Amino acid sequence: EEGIYPFWMKDMLFSIDIIWIDSDRKVVDIAPDVAPETYPTTFSPSTPAQYVLEMAAGSVERLDIHRGDEILMKF
Repeated sequence: EEGIYPFWMKDMLFSIDIIWIDSDRKVVDIAPDVAPETYPTTFSPSTPAQYVLEMAAGSVERLDIHRGDEILMKF
């Protein structure tokens, strides 16, 4: 279900990129290079999302991912 789901970096040991994706598989928000030291700050999308993809920090830049991009998912 779509919603505003916050994330924090409690107990994380490395930085990540956080990508929020809506039910149409469109990227609705991105938090790049979120470091463990940011805890207890929370990170939330600006609009509702149904999915969240956590990737190694720098992946968003390396893969040239932007808001509005469509994510192809296979389950």
